[in-house]
Amino acid sequence: MAKCIRCKIQIDDDSMMCPLCDGVLVRDDVEYENAIKDKNGIYISRSTTYPDVAPTLRRMKFFIKLAIFLAAVAAVLALVIDYYTSNGVSWSPIVGLVLAYGCFTLVYSFSTQRTLQRIIHVQTILAIVSMVALDYLLGHRGWAIKYAIPITLMAIPVGVVVLMIINVENWQSYIMTEITVTVVSVILLILAICGVFKSTILLLIAALVSGIILTGTILFGSRLVSDEIKRRFRV
Repeated sequence: MAKCIRCKIQIDDDSMMCPLCDGVLVRDDVEYENAIKDKNGIYISRSTTYPDVAPTLRRMKFFIKLAIFLAAVAAVLALVIDYYTSNGVSWSPIVGLVLAYGCFTLVYSFSTQRTLQRIIHVQTILAIVSMVALDYLLGHRGWAIKYAIPITLMAIPVGVVVLMIINVENWQSYIMTEITVTVVSVILLILAICGVFKSTILLLIAALVSGIILTGTILFGSRLVSDEIKRRFRV
């Protein structure tokens, strides 16, 4: 039986990561009882099984801060250059949007207590909003909703299948990603049918692809998927 020194819970199976905080589990009662907290109140494992990741995390935070600083400098330079060289078409907001998206991705993806599924969900929503905003800045030609978003919604469930194959021991945990993408695809398809915006056949294909993959996961996953859905929705 494994234990999480952060969440103070016991795990009955042979998982290596905590399902709540995604931290490394320990299996030594002495190590669990002697676990200490760092200056931020986070439990630190004294196990010699795993390397000390603190220096790596400090370097990672430094490079993230450096990347944000360089992105801010680049955005200001783009604004200045755009102001003095623009001939009627402003491109600096596009640069700023791309840099902001990149900075958010770095900060959010490398923060603690972020599961891969949560990162995918947030990044999907942010990518959709960013593509719509970019389309609007470029003259609102409709390429985002016609092509970019449907292709993205098709690529995510296919990528999830790959992740399931790689992480075969915990593949059922990706069911929420499939549900999220399917719901988003169906909502966009309904809005297109109602005439809220013009779309292409790609949106229908995206809804079918995500729906088929979700249905297949539920049918072939049987009890594992059922238990995962009950756990996620607390039913």
